[in-house]
Amino acid sequence: MNTQMQTKTLPASQAKNNFGAIVHQVRSGQYSAIIVENRGEPMVAIVGVEELQAMKEFREQARRREALNQLRALRAKIQARNKNKLNDKEASSIANRFSRELIEDLEKEGKIRFEHKAA
Repeated sequence: MNTQMQTKTLPASQAKNNFGAIVHQVRSGQYSAIIVENRGEPMVAIVGVEELQAMKEFREQARRREALNQLRALRAKIQARNKNKLNDKEASSIANRFSRELIEDLEKEGKIRFEHKAA
């Protein structure tokens, strides 16, 4: 039986009284997560640090994909809007410049992290 995927649910009072044992159960891999409930309502989950890091990385990747999708859509919109006014090379240049500037602004605001590839 694969214990890595098992979770356990506990009332908050039991989690409070047995916190050390709960941490050990998660850390040792007995449970992948322990869900703490308050009046039968799931409130928080206790997970290992590795799982937390994986969740953070997953969210960051999703944010990056969304930012890139928005930039691609904006690029297509700019190119379509300027189709008759600019040639394809000029429209692409403007869209690329705007995309780079937007990424830089979002990075400065802390809204995204973007890894720049070496040229």
